[in-house]
Amino acid sequence: MLAPMAGVTDKPFRQMVQSFGSHLTFSEMLTATSFCYGSCKTKEMMDLSEEKGPVSIQIVGNNPLFMAKAAKQAEKNGAFSVDINMGCPVRKITEKGGGSALMLDFVRAAEIVEAVKEAISLPVTVKTRLNYEDKVDIVAFCQYLEQAGADAITLHGRTKEQGYSGKAVWEGIAKVKKEIHIPLIANGDIVDAVSVEACRKITNADGFMIGRAALGKPWILTEIENGRPGFVLSEVVLEHFDRIMSYYGHKGLFIARKHLAWYATGYSFVAEFRQKVYAETDEKKVRELIRVFFDGK
Repeated sequence: MLAPMAGVTDKPFRQMVQSFGSHLTFSEMLTATSFCYGSCKTKEMMDLSEEKGPVSIQIVGNNPLFMAKAAKQAEKNGAFSVDINMGCPVRKITEKGGGSALMLDFVRAAEIVEAVKEAISLPVTVKTRLNYEDKVDIVAFCQYLEQAGADAITLHGRTKEQGYSGKAVWEGIAKVKKEIHIPLIANGDIVDAVSVEACRKITNADGFMIGRAALGKPWILTEIENGRPGFVLSEVVLEHFDRIMSYYGHKGLFIARKHLAWYATGYSFVAEFRQKVYAETDEKKVRELIRVFFDGK
């Protein structure tokens, strides 16, 4: 399944992943407080219309009532499930008691799971990490979430302090897997079919979540399961670019830049291509740059 990634797993990117197969994808992390206070952007990010595959809406926050209200809207919008973020290490989230900070408050974490479970009929999952400043017994924490009613847990094999750096500790995931009875999804350093099998042997996880390895590779989930699908790279990149422009309008030119850079990673003359794309403000000219660079690759 595709991991929730802020600034990445928006509707256009999810649609690209879905175009290669019906895999479970996740929305970007949505702040429950912003939704409850009427944020148009957050409500727009919760829109799942015109999507072909199952999508889980991920919400973050510290207020059980707000989290429940956001979950209700996710269900109304057609979400496959609701995922509660208890792993985000970003300060603006943790200083408000959300994300990975919930690992320090077992009671509040359980209250949130219980409130969301009571509010909706969808599966409720939690995504968390191995530790927070060496203060958390992750096995006990996950057992607490299970008792509160979580239907599954995704465990990122890094601590809050590691963020997204360093090596993921799959052995830590394995310890949790042995002590809980609900499905456990492994996350961290899973980049291809080889790493999936290596992680499976160590963790015995029930599923695997792909994050940064999907940047510039919306076909990666299908590739891991069935081998690389057939496609023309320039056509894939242009389709993604068109979806971004249709969804965001003119500001899509700036949002598309990082995706185009990710698609180009590893190819010759990538620095020159990136420089041109980042300097261009004409949609038609960007499309021509894409055609010239990616045709034949």
